[in-house]
Amino acid sequence: MPPWLKQVPPFFAHEGAVLRWLAGAAPGRAPRLIAAGPEGRLLLAHVPGTDWYEADLAGRHRIGVTAHGIQLAARDHLDALAAAGVPDRRGQRLADWIRATLAPHRPTVDEVLPDLDERLAAAAACGLPDTLVHGDLHPGNTRVAGDDDPVVIDWGDAYLGNPVFDILRLSETVTDEAAAGLRNAWAARWRAAVPGCDPETAVAVLAPVAALRSAAVYAAFLAGIEPAEHPYHAMDVPRCLREARAAAETSTVGA
Repeated sequence: MPPWLKQVPPFFAHEGAVLRWLAGAAPGRAPRLIAAGPEGRLLLAHVPGTDWYEADLAGRHRIGVTAHGIQLAARDHLDALAAAGVPDRRGQRLADWIRATLAPHRPTVDEVLPDLDERLAAAAACGLPDTLVHGDLHPGNTRVAGDDDPVVIDWGDAYLGNPVFDILRLSETVTDEAAAGLRNAWAARWRAAVPGCDPETAVAVLAPVAALRSAAVYAAFLAGIEPAEHPYHAMDVPRCLREARAAAETSTVGA
């Protein structure tokens, strides 16, 4: 099959660096980078199968296992990934980026989530390691061929930070029972890998932060795209801000 030619915008320019690292650390779990050219051009080897938008619950669990393996491999390589250009949003850097990116938008971050810093500190105390986060880990960002392991694609949103954000994204748009099952399986994997950590508390305190981070992602996207594209995404920032505020009402730090 012919390779894929992909053109990414400047704010996704680190995708090539992520794919280059994944080729050595987690071969077969992401598209193979054949070449990277100027101005965001990527030549990628064909990935067999189909985009897995219609993954069932068992499929989402398979995606979770694949993502966990990648994140375990990345734990000891974060400084190298940061040096290669992957955005570093570990700890307080995430709060700083969210506030700076959402500064032009209303309501303000501190009006929506006044305990943002407290939540990030509480999550850090849960003992989960920072790692490589995909940033948009929904089933449509994977491809699968039969019973083969899923291949995770579209790494332009990737950054360094807390792995909670990927499982929160993966467990969206399913029933509450299914979401709980996905998160429980994810938590069990992390407790096995990092004895003594508290994944469940990290999920609880970061759920509102995930919605706030999504608002910042859309704000950065709006700032980087052509004005003609704005009408298609203009409502995404306020929608995510509302979701963050609603999530905060049912999630109290320390509860």
